[in-house]
Amino acid sequence: MVVRTLIPSHFKAPGSLYTAKAPWGFAKKGAKGLRKIGPLHYESWKWPGQNREFPELSPKWQKNNTMELRGYTGVQPTGYDDPNTGKFVHLPEMIPELIVPDLTGFPLRPYVSYRTDIEIEKRIANTDKILAKNPKNPPIDKIWPPPPVDAKLLFDCFYADEIKKKYFETTTEKKKKSGFFASLIKKN
Repeated sequence: MVVRTLIPSHFKAPGSLYTAKAPWGFAKKGAKGLRKIGPLHYESWKWPGQNREFPELSPKWQKNNTMELRGYTGVQPTGYDDPNTGKFVHLPEMIPELIVPDLTGFPLRPYVSYRTDIEIEKRIANTDKILAKNPKNPPIDKIWPPPPVDAKLLFDCFYADEIKKKYFETTTEKKKKSGFFASLIKKN
């Protein structure tokens, strides 16, 4: 709820922590709107008890700091509370540990499954056969390792065959037409 307030404690002097008089008069100019003006005072901004008028709302008074939640970090505990002594008992079985093999002196390589290795070898063998037949212009989609992708490669893969086909169709039609006209001219 928004309230236009006239309480002097809600008027703050600029750059001051203390209250002061309002820097303007309370008669609004003109015939429209509110007759009295002042700073907006939003009651929803004031939490109950912010001026300690309700001490029973404080967590100290409510005693919300329970023993179960003290020191809670969200991590699995490494033991349990002994009900007889009230102390925390650590168990070595509950302490998390990483079991990692000793790799000293082992040449590390990226993991690739055996099936992938066989497929790659097949592709390399097929590439060698293709390059033996046509070393100058191999089909781009059948060689291994594939060439780096750039604009020319994408154009060749998707559009080049259609454009070549249409180009050769038009050139053959032009040749036929030029041959036809040439034969007409020769007859006359």
